[in-house]
Amino acid sequence: MSQKPNILFLQSDEHSPHAIGCEGNEIVQTPHLDQLAESGNYFNAAYCQFPLCTPSRMCMLTGKYAHRCSAWTNGSILYPEHTTMPGHFAEHGYATALVGKMHFGGKEQHNGFQSRPYGDLRGRAGHQRDPLRGNRNRTKDAGVTEIPTSLLQERVVNEETIEYIRSQPDDQPWFLLASYSRPHFPLTAPKRLLDKYYPDNVDMPNIPPGHLEQTHRFAEGLRKTFNTAAIGEEETRKARAAYYACCEFLDECLGDLLTILNRDGLLENTIIVYTTDHGEMAGEHGQWWKSSYYEAAARVPLIIYDTRAKDTHGIGVNAPVELNDLFPTLCTRAGIPIPDGLDGSDLSNLMTGNNDGWRNTAISEYWANQTTGPMRMLRTSRYKYVAFPEDESILFDLENDPEEFENLAGKPAHREVESSLHKQLMDGFSWEAVQQKKEDEKERSKEWAAPWGGGTPNQYTLPDGRIVDAELCLYNPVLRDGE
Repeated sequence: MSQKPNILFLQSDEHSPHAIGCEGNEIVQTPHLDQLAESGNYFNAAYCQFPLCTPSRMCMLTGKYAHRCSAWTNGSILYPEHTTMPGHFAEHGYATALVGKMHFGGKEQHNGFQSRPYGDLRGRAGHQRDPLRGNRNRTKDAGVTEIPTSLLQERVVNEETIEYIRSQPDDQPWFLLASYSRPHFPLTAPKRLLDKYYPDNVDMPNIPPGHLEQTHRFAEGLRKTFNTAAIGEEETRKARAAYYACCEFLDECLGDLLTILNRDGLLENTIIVYTTDHGEMAGEHGQWWKSSYYEAAARVPLIIYDTRAKDTHGIGVNAPVELNDLFPTLCTRAGIPIPDGLDGSDLSNLMTGNNDGWRNTAISEYWANQTTGPMRMLRTSRYKYVAFPEDESILFDLENDPEEFENLAGKPAHREVESSLHKQLMDGFSWEAVQQKKEDEKERSKEWAAPWGGGTPNQYTLPDGRIVDAELCLYNPVLRDGE
């Protein structure tokens, strides 16, 4: 283990922990992820730090909570004073590359990655237009993809990932993040996969009578924002089937990638990570998409497989952990220093089954103001506590109520637990101070805003190091030549 290990970081978008076989879902087929989880460490209480695409990715790459790295919305900008995981690894001798979607806000689209052979897709928040006429309704348009399978984003990510890894010298350690669009909407998949689930092989959300009328105002706001009450039973059935088909297609692509890399002997000194930026409600609690404190949105699948470290193989981790923990963990595993100022902690002891000294908490935040304003969430080994600046709090006993149907906040029997969790969550934190920081950065964000307006660019790094816009230079050369 004297040579620095390679890092293969596999990231999907919007993968619910309820839609993976190793979590107990017997319908959706994810055999390759299940095998990876069995080979390495599966963390069954891992949480993103912000259940929304860009902010979650910003937190993960910086190892900091959202309010500390200015991750407020999907349009937020990762400012240069924040050390990123790929930037730090590059400073310590790694070749770093990003393949696929990252949904960075602003004009800086590399943020520590030295190479980006395949970027986001402009105007679609990193996702392909599917159906080709445009995705007008996320659930109504769920179904069969209109894009040839070989051209789907996940297939291209595989090809570019393999090409990059093959091109690296044997003595050059590399850090590659392969970022896949699915199972994020549009909920489209190859017909052979959709037909496996729709119409008869898909489960429906469990929503007890009267439950929606009793949920918190934040949850009600999300349902109203996305008009989920208008999504009928059959539409829900097809959309969930399409979501499962997307999960299986993702798993299939990951399996193909790992099979080829393993066949070519490119994984022998490699740490493999699989996770996602946040989950997907998929109709649970009457909600769709993300942005929620519920398990389906805030909790994420997380697998770490250090191929070198047999003492970690096959060990499941039940303790609450954060995606913030990946930065310091990978530094430790790679033998490079951990930067100062990170909020995450090294998971290495947990990976060997040693929980001694672990904090046993995970925190997630939400600042996007899509619904009723911000929220902050604390998960312990048993409870989930959610606080708001003005609204009443939420307390779930996940040990006795894993589906989160009963809010225990304000009940006499749980006042002591609620008070203790509130103090723990709010220690050293101020709603007012964070809101002021958010306001103060409005002007600064204009300096870093993207010159192309809405959407994210499809930037490529060419072999000679030039960064080009794919729409102008690769797909539409007439536009380029006409300038």
